[in-house]
Amino acid sequence: MSNFLPARKKINAGIDLTPLIDVVFQLLIFLLVSSQFITKSEEVKVNLPLNKGTAAPLDLEEKIHLLTITEKNQLFLNGVEITQTELGEKVAELVRHSSIKKMEVRGDRESRLGLFIEAIETVKNSGIESLSYRKEQLEE
Repeated sequence: MSNFLPARKKINAGIDLTPLIDVVFQLLIFLLVSSQFITKSEEVKVNLPLNKGTAAPLDLEEKIHLLTITEKNQLFLNGVEITQTELGEKVAELVRHSSIKKMEVRGDRESRLGLFIEAIETVKNSGIESLSYRKEQLEE
């Protein structure tokens, strides 16, 4: 009888990274899907007029066009700078190509009142059905 020892099996001591990589990719996909992407801001920063009155609650889900008048009397329509002569044409084009017929006007407190009024009249004549403006609330 010969003395045979059973052959030893080689133990694979290496770590399989495939499940770890799968988990990392799943976490990455989950974070990308659940996060909100930051888009280029369409808002131009302005110092809004102050008022002691109460402000109406904002409907953040409502889609509106935004006209901003800066302290240097520059006009921005949905974040894109335009001239005063282009305003009527650009708003009319927006109304034709969009179902959104509401616009919010934000004017810096240092901007010209005349420009503000001319812009409102131009926007009204270009097909916007509902106009609103934004103001800053004074702390009492």
